[in-house]
Amino acid sequence: MDYATFLAFAVFVIVMTGTPGPGNLTFLAIGASAGYRTAFPVIVASQLGSLPLKLSVAYGLGHVMAGGGPVVTVFKVLSMAYMTYLAWRIVCLSVKPKGEVALPSFWEGLLIHPLSPKTWAMNLVAFSTFLAGNGLGIHENAMILVAGFTLGGMVFHSLWALAGVSILALIGDGPEMRVITVSMAIAMLAATVWALLI
Repeated sequence: MDYATFLAFAVFVIVMTGTPGPGNLTFLAIGASAGYRTAFPVIVASQLGSLPLKLSVAYGLGHVMAGGGPVVTVFKVLSMAYMTYLAWRIVCLSVKPKGEVALPSFWEGLLIHPLSPKTWAMNLVAFSTFLAGNGLGIHENAMILVAGFTLGGMVFHSLWALAGVSILALIGDGPEMRVITVSMAIAMLAATVWALLI
């Protein structure tokens, strides 16, 4: 892989993992509701859960997903259902008394990326654009894809969670925070719908 391609891939990873999507908005809401320490295990889980997705894209399933068909339709239904459930969990964190609603768990975090259309799209685009024709072997490209998006995910999910912590410190957990949390849940669903339509 030449330097220009590697740099373009790195910029793509930064932009895609740093911009709003189901994962980042979830971690913003968790950080705002319960702090970074609570968000961190779910962030780790999200990266572990995305590992099979990244490897499947690198080793061929990505071509099936890119081709459409019944598999993609089932994926879209599962994605929308899970993201709606996650949005509801986030809303409940802000509208119900503290301690009455369990925070998203490590196990729920495992499903954030495998059922996120944005994650599938960014891995498919990255692999087909920057890695498929770069002259390296399939195993090397799989390692680059996994390392790049895992590093980007850990860094930017953490930054979004810390942004949530800062919002909580700035405005407290009153009505303004509820508005922000509900808005993040709505934005997460909107990002999911947008990703499913493109």
